[in-house]
Amino acid sequence: MKMAANDRIQVILPGKGETTLLPRDHLATGGEGAVYLKNGMVFKVYLDGAAARARGMEEKIGLLSRISHPYIVSPIDVLYDRRHEMVGYYMPAAQGVPVVRIFTNAWRDANGFNNEHSVKLVENMRAALRVAHDLSALVADGNEMNWLADGVEPRAIDVDSWQIGDFKATAIMASIIDHHADVLSEETDWFAWGIVTFQIFTGIHPYKGTHPDFKRGDMEGRMQANASVFDPKVKLNGAVRDLSVIPKPLADWYQGVFQSGCRGAPPSVSMSMVPQIAARKLRLCATDSGLLKHNLIMSLPGVVRYISGNGVAYYEEGSRLSACDLKRRQLIPSIDAETIDRLLKGGACLVRMASGFRLLQADSSGVFGRIIPGERDPVPPNPDIGRLPCVAEKLIEWGDRVFALNSQNELGFTEIAIELLGGRSLLSIKQSWAVNQNSTRFFDGFAVTDCLGTPFIVQVEGDSALLIHRASVLKEYRLVNGYSRSHHSLILIGIGREDGLLHRLRMRLGKGEYECIEDVVVDVAELNMAVTGKGIAAGIFEDGQLFVWNTIGVGEKIVHDAAVTRDLRLFAMTEGIFYYMGTDVFRLSLS
Repeated sequence: MKMAANDRIQVILPGKGETTLLPRDHLATGGEGAVYLKNGMVFKVYLDGAAARARGMEEKIGLLSRISHPYIVSPIDVLYDRRHEMVGYYMPAAQGVPVVRIFTNAWRDANGFNNEHSVKLVENMRAALRVAHDLSALVADGNEMNWLADGVEPRAIDVDSWQIGDFKATAIMASIIDHHADVLSEETDWFAWGIVTFQIFTGIHPYKGTHPDFKRGDMEGRMQANASVFDPKVKLNGAVRDLSVIPKPLADWYQGVFQSGCRGAPPSVSMSMVPQIAARKLRLCATDSGLLKHNLIMSLPGVVRYISGNGVAYYEEGSRLSACDLKRRQLIPSIDAETIDRLLKGGACLVRMASGFRLLQADSSGVFGRIIPGERDPVPPNPDIGRLPCVAEKLIEWGDRVFALNSQNELGFTEIAIELLGGRSLLSIKQSWAVNQNSTRFFDGFAVTDCLGTPFIVQVEGDSALLIHRASVLKEYRLVNGYSRSHHSLILIGIGREDGLLHRLRMRLGKGEYECIEDVVVDVAELNMAVTGKGIAAGIFEDGQLFVWNTIGVGEKIVHDAAVTRDLRLFAMTEGIFYYMGTDVFRLSLS
């Protein structure tokens, strides 16, 4: 009997009774099964239970359930249907972000993830892999999407694909295949571990970068030839973190494995071995090249970690986080470091209004807010806005609109309005939509939801519309990053399911469905772009080149400028395109 992903599915947990999995519990659907989240557990239900039983999955799940370690998300037990036939398995829900997110400088800066954290995470991943090997299991497909990170604690997922006993692994992502090995082994596991952990330190796959002897994207050819980033011929872009951030014993192991073809387990690294250097080399300022003007508009008291879409810079001065309103060129001392941390992690939103900022936060009893003055603004006598009884697990801001997310409600995507009435600010619910939080991934300006195996892009437009359009082409990718300011155009970074390469996808809305109008293989998962309110987009996708295009019309060009490198971080304000580097904020304009 085949089970459809859109059914109300009744499953029996041995010794625990029956559970009903509803469409709202759905997380994702792949080629093999549908995955659901309910009551702190993840359930995988095979689309073809008979085929899974024929492969011996009941016995395999029994073997894997014996693996017990906090860094490994092992199956707990199988699932049965009412005829007592195995139809899937369940496991504890794992917290954390896909490790691929940690490759990017943008995520690391916004979340305060530094090189010491990298060392701890990598060492813990090494410990998890040793546990698997001690129990005679091979991870096999240990790619960057099969590791989560909860701070510095890893979570190995997709454990049902591991090789154990007589059950051989079959599917392995192309980016981690050891082309010098004929069979899977502990050494091929360590090779894959090395590929992933090297990117945690540097942000780039060890067989990427520009090599004069290989075509761009020929990762397999370079892996076969041991032509890694340690080859002096390779040129790396400005977004790549310096290789010297890697502790030397591990750096020597990486070089031996990737450049010389050595194999074996990596050395342990301790915190005493962490290089005491900056993760990236920061320039004091940029200089005009004659093609673009780099106008310094402000130098902040600390290094910028993130600039929001409404022009607020969050910077780190020593160990203290502070905020600055770039539009009005004034500090915002009334926002403390704890609140900034919540803002950076999605637990709060700062909304710009004509009368100043409003800070919205959420807790178990609802959404509440207060007026936030800048250093030159008068202190309001009663800054509290009040509380709205709307359950929110997270707040997101798209443009000047705030949305509360609640996975426990079928109408769990709710817009929160801030209304001015008689000089007072009041919160109200403007509108709610049926967007399944469990199966939706939120990016900068839009979301992608998995509707029972089919991707749909979710965006807001105008004052109230919620646009949901099919994007079938995204089935071929595992999405990593994304940015948009208009439904007319958006850009995504995804890992190709077939080739294991990173792709930058430029999407445009066609007749009822999003189409991919550009697919470029890229070296890093970083997405560095900004869009003005007039729809003019700028992106730095290559060192020395500023890509400029119109998101709502036609026309694009490339401006060549040696001062433009990928470590300049773009953002937009009303006046145009800007970037930040270290403590300094610049405006970019054509000469």
